[in-house]
Amino acid sequence: MNLRNKIFAFWGIMDVLALASYLFFSLQGGNVPFYSDISGFYTNYSQLGVNGLMGVIIQTMFFINIALIISLVFSAWSFFVKKDIHTIFFIAQEIARVLSLKCSVALIPLFMHFAGFTAAWGAMLLFVISEVLKIASVVWAKRQRNPQTAPAVSR
Repeated sequence: MNLRNKIFAFWGIMDVLALASYLFFSLQGGNVPFYSDISGFYTNYSQLGVNGLMGVIIQTMFFINIALIISLVFSAWSFFVKKDIHTIFFIAQEIARVLSLKCSVALIPLFMHFAGFTAAWGAMLLFVISEVLKIASVVWAKRQRNPQTAPAVSR
């Protein structure tokens, strides 16, 4: 297995781990994944009494988070089976990760949860590091697929 495939396998594992931890913690809390989130969101949203532009922003952020969780299935499949990820999908998922503050390295939030780490500055630093690491490694791996070859010299 070459380095490119190892990088894609790592990010596929991180996506599976993120999805599995979402499902695990949701079920552990006695909730039905997605349904309980949406139901709870609208219950809390109605109690806030927010409307207008702020209401639209809050709902958009919530559904970006839900879409990101669902997209983990496709991105894990892309990393494992296709051994590649579509650039537009990758960019959209990274934007969603930044907007919802979801780490690409799924071990970071798990470590923070089990270690009781609650410092916001540390969480933000680890988040930025994980996203830079993912973007840099995936861009590098995608470029390895189409290596720049020197033009052939003809005699």
